[in-house]
Amino acid sequence: MRRKLRTIAALIVVLTMVFTWGIVAYADAPVAVNPMYVPLRMLFEYTGSTVTWEEENSRIVVNHEDDTYYFFLHRSDAFKNGEAFTLNFMVAVDNNTSYISWYDIAFVFVDETGYLSDTIMIAVLNALYLMDVAAIPGLTIAIVDAETGFTWTQGFGFADVANNVSVTENTLFNLASISKTFTAVAVMQLAEAGVIDLDEPVVTYLPDFSSLPDFETEEADYRNITVRMLLAHASGLYPDLVASGVATVNSYNKAYMNDFLDTLAGLRMSSTEASVFTYANNSFTLLGILVAEMAGYDSFFDGFVSYMQEKVFTPAGMSLSTFALGSSHMPYLAHPYVNTAVPDDLIYYNAIPAGGVFSNANDMARFMHILLSGGIYEGSRILSADSVQQMFEIQDFEFEHAINYLAPNMHPGLGLIYATGFDGFTHVGHSGNVIHYHSDMAFDLDSGLGVFVSVSSISGMGVDRYLAVEVLQYAVYSKTGALDKPTPDYNVTLLALTPEELAEFEGVYALIGESEFIQVVVAEDGMLYVLNLSGIPFPLVFLPLSDGSFINPDFESRLWFEEIEDILLLFAGDYKTHLIGQKLDVEFYQPDDGFERWIGIYEVQLEEEDHVSIVSHAVIGLDPNGITFIRIYALHGQASISPLMFIEESTYYAGDVLEFEIDGDTVFMTFSGATFVKIS
Repeated sequence: MRRKLRTIAALIVVLTMVFTWGIVAYADAPVAVNPMYVPLRMLFEYTGSTVTWEEENSRIVVNHEDDTYYFFLHRSDAFKNGEAFTLNFMVAVDNNTSYISWYDIAFVFVDETGYLSDTIMIAVLNALYLMDVAAIPGLTIAIVDAETGFTWTQGFGFADVANNVSVTENTLFNLASISKTFTAVAVMQLAEAGVIDLDEPVVTYLPDFSSLPDFETEEADYRNITVRMLLAHASGLYPDLVASGVATVNSYNKAYMNDFLDTLAGLRMSSTEASVFTYANNSFTLLGILVAEMAGYDSFFDGFVSYMQEKVFTPAGMSLSTFALGSSHMPYLAHPYVNTAVPDDLIYYNAIPAGGVFSNANDMARFMHILLSGGIYEGSRILSADSVQQMFEIQDFEFEHAINYLAPNMHPGLGLIYATGFDGFTHVGHSGNVIHYHSDMAFDLDSGLGVFVSVSSISGMGVDRYLAVEVLQYAVYSKTGALDKPTPDYNVTLLALTPEELAEFEGVYALIGESEFIQVVVAEDGMLYVLNLSGIPFPLVFLPLSDGSFINPDFESRLWFEEIEDILLLFAGDYKTHLIGQKLDVEFYQPDDGFERWIGIYEVQLEEEDHVSIVSHAVIGLDPNGITFIRIYALHGQASISPLMFIEESTYYAGDVLEFEIDGDTVFMTFSGATFVKIS
């Protein structure tokens, strides 16, 4: 097994070439290529162990969970609970610091009799590497196999850096939008009980629910929105709110949910119901209200919290999970951070059915077992197998615009989403991002495997998804010997196209919510140049291939152009899985005569002192191509840009209606359910 682990580690260890923990090459190691080492004390303390030096015995003592390890300087022999074993490479010393090889850390975390041993080692290596690179203070992970009952959980780093409190499998993280899967479970329970019908309009159960019609077509009708449409992000509801008490400091703002129906009544629908897949937090907040109402509670907020505790968490054996933090949860909380060195205030997200759940690796392992096992685990059932199967079924509603047009890499289930990566691998589950906390839950149904990852800092955004999916793929391959991915076309060849043939692709491409406008330019030499792709500050050259795609020879990334409904679309990925923009008709986004007075930086105006906006500020501007735009900066650091289309006096459209107003010397802007004031 040690030889096998060494071989696998050699494949992944290239990631550590830029590791910044002070890795040294130990010249005397008995290998042809110097191995990579990490500081022994830092490694083990980062995983919750205690490390001491026994001067009288000249040995390092590590207490990890229930095990005791002895290591000796410049030696490869070691002991675990008094039993001798041999390291692959001897413990090294550099500048009075002891180092252990990457290849030898696996025995602490891996059960060598398990077939997922290799996967766990890969998870450990990647977790520690990514935490260092992204300055993440705390991370937790769980891997399960429902077919065998296998469970592995591990915490890394610190829940509280200042007080040296380690992350364990019981440490609570905010799972953000993974909350939607739990809310869906509650809705499916009520459907099983005959209390609601998934295909019945929501107004049947919530007569006070209303929303204004879609501003473009006026064909949208909230009275046709069914429970199923809400579960599958197909309702056409206004998708999200950035202020209005959705986030607060110090405590929960229960009024947000309790008054949510009144708030929703003042918002337009974003599209006709069942016409398009549009991810919507508001849909799941409404579902949480539906759960509380139909379960007979007076308060939407308290009722939803109570229902989830009594009907989901307790029966599932998820003893620490909650939708509302209390004093009993605080000792287990992973504190929020900007990055490893910068702690931050805890922000309460009050749309709890859409993003408020707190859980840990232990509880999430149980939850993944339940979903993968047809609603039951260790004798505890929270859903019927039929209900779980319905949650995993793809919902398409015969959308007017095919899913492959708007989100070719995403397909909604009920409270779950299928996602396809750039490499063509498809998994199902849910991810979640809420300022400081970023989480991912990923399943492969064919193999019965699940992976959960959560981090506790703004700097860790994206690490959760990458780590969860990479570990899941490795687990699937380790278990089955294969991955369900498309077969690449090995007969693709380079083409030589003239500038005239490439001219049709020139232009500015944009997608609401992306970080930049993408510009495609054709040079006289017949090269296709792409600017601002993924925010890269320099132009990338793309060469045409015989399968209709374009490839960048440096990064081997692929782009595709396709015309659908007379709109030229730009896709990315080896298998055309990611829509990254549509070609803009620039004349629709030209400034009107009064646009210059709106250009500037805007801050959100908050109703109460303890309110927090999900958006930090916005910029209204005019890009070098003459396109009017709004750029939104979120608290978690991401920026997104959208073109502005003039509608009428002081009113524009950017995925939502945006209106300006001047009061004396002050300029106000309303957008995404919030009021902004111009500050410069």
